[in-house]
Amino acid sequence: MIDYEKKALEEFLKEKIFYSINNIDENILIELLNLFVKREYSHNEMLVKAGDKWDKVFFIHKGIIRLFYTNLEGQDYNKGFFWENQLLWPIAPSARKNNSLFNVSALETVTVSVCNFSSFYSWLTRHGYWEKFALPYVELFVEDKFRREYEFLSNSATERFRHFCTEYSDLVGRIPDYHLASYLGVTNVTLSRIKKSIDFNLC
Repeated sequence: MIDYEKKALEEFLKEKIFYSINNIDENILIELLNLFVKREYSHNEMLVKAGDKWDKVFFIHKGIIRLFYTNLEGQDYNKGFFWENQLLWPIAPSARKNNSLFNVSALETVTVSVCNFSSFYSWLTRHGYWEKFALPYVELFVEDKFRREYEFLSNSATERFRHFCTEYSDLVGRIPDYHLASYLGVTNVTLSRIKKSIDFNLC
């Protein structure tokens, strides 16, 4: 792990776990940082396969990761995207206990710092940080599920696309249309029509 990547991970952990960038025991911080190793995944390479145990924590330095289901006919349905300076881990207890129901794949070439979840969890528990770390993620996870459910039940496809553009403007040009269409619950053809029907640059 090169210096700027280690620094990015360090600052993230200070904020999300210690809630501070000052007055931290450096030995404890180094112990936590040493759980992580650098790893690169090529485009479309699997980080977690459906049916396998998800036992890793990923901090994303570069690239986009997608989470998706694959049905019996081999069709993919995207459930979410994660990108730079985000931590991806199995939040739901069932996701940690059971085999994964979905795939986790690199949408672009991805550089991450990765560690075993069990080691990460043990460290946080031993030092009394687990609840402080996990609760905000659980709350955000639930809030996002409610918001996404509301959008699918109440908003049109065009409204969902506009909202995505507003919330994630930096991602729109990086996610291929067919992946974005899947996430929005429409076909690629429908998304193309939506783009043509509105001023895409002002969406």
